[in-house]
Amino acid sequence: MALIVVAAFTFRWMRSARLRDTSLTAEVVRGDLHIAVVERGEVESAQSVEVRCEVEGKEIKLVTILPEGTPVKKNQEVGRYDTDMIDKLIAEQEVKSEQAEGKARAAKAELEVQENKAKSEIAKADLNAQLAELDLEKYEKAEYAAEFNEKKGAIDLAAKDLEEATSNLKFTERLVTRGLAQMEQKKLKEMEVNQKEYLVKRDQAKLLVLEYEKRRKTVEFEYKAKDTKLELERTKKSSQASIDKARSEWEAAEKTAKLERIQLDKLQAQRSKYTIKAPEDGIMVYFKRPWDETARIQPGAMVYSQQSIFTLPDLDHMKVKVKVHESVIKKVKLGLPVTITVDALGPNVTMHGTVKTVATLAQSEWRSSVKEYVTEVSIDDLPDKAGLKPGMTGEVRILIEKRQDVVMVPVQAVTEREGKHYAYVMGRTSASRREVKIGEANEQFVQVVEGLQEGESVALDARARAAAEAKKTSEK
Repeated sequence: MALIVVAAFTFRWMRSARLRDTSLTAEVVRGDLHIAVVERGEVESAQSVEVRCEVEGKEIKLVTILPEGTPVKKNQEVGRYDTDMIDKLIAEQEVKSEQAEGKARAAKAELEVQENKAKSEIAKADLNAQLAELDLEKYEKAEYAAEFNEKKGAIDLAAKDLEEATSNLKFTERLVTRGLAQMEQKKLKEMEVNQKEYLVKRDQAKLLVLEYEKRRKTVEFEYKAKDTKLELERTKKSSQASIDKARSEWEAAEKTAKLERIQLDKLQAQRSKYTIKAPEDGIMVYFKRPWDETARIQPGAMVYSQQSIFTLPDLDHMKVKVKVHESVIKKVKLGLPVTITVDALGPNVTMHGTVKTVATLAQSEWRSSVKEYVTEVSIDDLPDKAGLKPGMTGEVRILIEKRQDVVMVPVQAVTEREGKHYAYVMGRTSASRREVKIGEANEQFVQVVEGLQEGESVALDARARAAAEAKKTSEK
């Protein structure tokens, strides 16, 4: 770190030919004092594309990579990772995916079977229910009425026969009483009446049996009709349960197949990332960790996911990164003008820029107590085809302040002793010490607020003179 000045007047400080008291002298002058922070910095691209390892996993072997500094085009292959493991995983996953898809197809076919089976069983149960209803209706409205009428007609006919036989018996009894018929004829008529009475009672009993039979069959047909309806509901629910189970198994199989396919697609997508391609045009600049030699980017190196591999800097837009010492960082503000000279271009090529960023937190080197703040400076007038490359170094001058029309002398002309500042003003034969009050300074000049007048001459060995005086005083 240093402070410098660019004076806007003709240089007339040192008069090397003018010797007084065997000392070099300088003239006290008035002019503009430019105060700047000067630091060494490193050139970087202002618009660089960082390429990271996009392969998932703990570590992956870098098989090939283009040499650092190689110019590349967009989508050009620049390197490859070891694909042995990913190829094996893809082959295994393809088998799993095919098996899962086969199970999904089988589950879908089973679902279709269960749906068709359910339709058939439900239709059959529904038919049985309808037939049971028809059987009940048929018995109540047709079969029972036919039997009832048949048996009722038989009873009526038997009753008529009984009535006729009874009438014949009475007629025969009258004939017997008059002696016009034999007793045998009466007995035959009595037997005929008994037979007809039997037939009437028989048919009446059959009608009574029919009534009991009606009640039994009605209950039977009603139960059958109700049971077939319940069976229809059971068949529907059972069929739906079978369908739901088959659908659940199919959906689970579909999800499993989908997951296996997603995993396969993921692995195949990962496989495409095993070939490293340049996302933009640029020049290969490896990512470096100076403190870790094992992390050096090279063929055969082991890298991890999301590790920075290289950057592709845009050489048409450059910047300079400098580290400003904590003693002067408060003076550095955003937007301050900057002049830049790069060693590779020589001291005669001066570029201009602006302070773009100033770090909030200090950066210190390992095992070092020095605190420095990273500051980025733009290069606003980069010459065409300048040939700047990342990593080149140069000097950055940040203009902190410009004090106009001030009295100033070279810094060698002022010394400090016991908290006060002194200059040695040259007389005709010797120099006399004079206390001065100073203001701002840079690495070459210091502002004198009080104590010196423009045009006076001062010695440039103020510190040596003060040391000599202090020694004489101590010897006394």
